[in-house]
Order: sequence, then C-alpha cells, then structure tokens
Amino acid sequence: MNNFFKATLVILFISLISCESDDDITTPPLPEGEFTEGFFVLNEGGIGSVSFVSNDFSRVEQQIYSNVNNGDDIGQFVQSLFFDESDRAYIISNGSNLITVVNRFTFEKVGEVTTSLDVPRYGTVINGKAYVTNQASFTTNADDFVTVIDLESLEVETTIPFNTIVENIISDGNKLYVQNAAFGIGSGVTIIDPASNSIEEEIQTGDALQSIFINANSLFALHGSGMDRINLNTQEVTLTLNLPSEISGAKNLKILDGVFYYTFGSSVYQTSISETSLSSEPFITYDSNSQFGTMYGFAVNDGLVYISDATDFASDGFIEIYDLSGNLVFETSVGLGPNGFYFN
Repeated sequence: MNNFFKATLVILFISLISCESDDDITTPPLPEGEFTEGFFVLNEGGIGSVSFVSNDFSRVEQQIYSNVNNGDDIGQFVQSLFFDESDRAYIISNGSNLITVVNRFTFEKVGEVTTSLDVPRYGTVINGKAYVTNQASFTTNADDFVTVIDLESLEVETTIPFNTIVENIISDGNKLYVQNAAFGIGSGVTIIDPASNSIEEEIQTGDALQSIFINANSLFALHGSGMDRINLNTQEVTLTLNLPSEISGAKNLKILDGVFYYTFGSSVYQTSISETSLSSEPFITYDSNSQFGTMYGFAVNDGLVYISDATDFASDGFIEIYDLSGNLVFETSVGLGPNGFYFN
C-alpha cells in the first residue's frame, strides 16, 4: 500500500469520526409532539381552555386540550400552569380543585390530582415534588396551605399549613418562596425548606405586595411603595427601590437581561436593574376597554413582551406581542379570560 493511499484512508477515517462526533454534540433528539416550538395561553374560563401559538406566529390553535383528549375539559377557572423537570405540564383549575397533568409536547392527558386541594392557585417543582398553594376560604387566611405532591406517583405526600395568605410560589432550586399577599392585599415572603417540608423563615416586605421574582441570588418583591431586594443567602432586605406614586400598585414584575419590567393599567414600564428608583415612563401602552381584565396576563421572554386582555369576560380575549422597543409584532384573539403565557 503506497503512502498516498494510506494518508487518504487516515484522512477519511478522521473525517468520519469527526462528523459522527459533531452529530452527537449538535443534534440532540427533539421532543416529539404538535406543541414543541411555541407557547401556551391559559384561558381562565368558565370551563377553562388552552391556546397554542407557534414561535413564528404562523399557527394559532384554540382548545388544544379538548381537541387532543376527545372533548375532555380541564375544569373551571383555570388559574395557572407549571412544568416539571422532564416533559409534563400541570394545569391548575381552582374552581374544580383539580390539577390536570399532560405531556407538554403532545398535550395528551397522563394523570390528575384531585385530593388535598382547596382553591389551588400556583405551583412549582423541586426535587421531584410539586408544591401548590391553596387559598381555601376567601373569608379567612387561617386555612391557607401548600400541598406537596410526589410527581412519580401523583400522590399527595403532605400539606404545609399557613396562618397567612398564600399566592405565588417560586424556587431558586434550593428553597421555596411563597408570596403572602393576593390581589394587592398582604405582605411578606415565607421560605419553605423542601428537605423537611416545613416553614423556615418569614421575610417582611412592603405592604400591598403584588409580585415576586428571583434573579441571580436575589428575590425582588414589588409592593405598593416600591420594590425590595432580598439577599437569599442572608434572607435580609438589602435595598428598596422607590415606586413613583402615580403608578402605586404596579404589578406583573419580570426581569430579563438586567432590566425590570412591570405594568400599571394598560402600560408596560422598564427600568435597568442598576437604577435606584423605578421609572414611571411607559414604553408600551395598548388600548383596552376592559373594567377588570386589562393586562390580565403578562410575560417577557426571549426579547418579546406578551400582553393579554380579558375584555368583558363574556367574549374571547386577545393577546398582543411587542418587541423591546415597543413595536407591535403580533396580535390574535384567544379564549375566555386569558391570564398567562407559558413557553415550550
């Protein structure tokens, strides 16, 4: 065998190995299903529904849960949705005390949770367990609690009683943080230790707490007069940013790429995370005639701002999507009472 032929074989062999290695690294298998590249809009109902919009906005599909599951419904007053660490989505319907579990890419039903729920509101996942807040009777806060669900069996493991309001619940991967305010009433954040499923600490915030959000190693709490920055290592408030009085009651706090986003009325505001006060200059304002459904849902994701409006709660609501310069890029009607966006 001559040297030229040997060299050619060696180069060919190396090329084949290189191609195989590149394929392994750059082309992981994609999840299978009709809903892999897009986002869900949760429509509160009456009987709730879920809409799907593809990332390129070319496809809008309504009632996807009912369509996929032979006309089945997901119960009354769909409140929120959360994902686990694999391929499942959990849809909370607080009017039916129901959590419907579906494959997040096909939306086929895989199970449900119906026990130890009493007006469930929000959920999150840590260490193979779901933690779901429950408000129970609206006439007292003494009966609020958190339900702990084993996600392998979908069985309730325990409940954690509270003596205060429970609303949104989020996690930093180590601890759970419960917002002790709802509908602009209440204050404070309670920390749950998932190792013992017990309350570890309560952190005071400003009154009329509206939103909480974790960014890096801080929890930000937007309330009536400003926003508290809480160090998650020390569990102490280290800074309070002032909120201009003309937008007192701002809500829907989100943080993306070092910028705070929040809403008031039909406007969206943004402030750099390095600033010492919050801006009262809107960069998006949309038209709404709704008495209670203005900015009913809000999200910021991948360079876009998502707004939903519930109109009169008797007819279909709509969504609008803007770029970060405030330009409208897409709008469409969805279902009744659209209250949230969830991204696949």
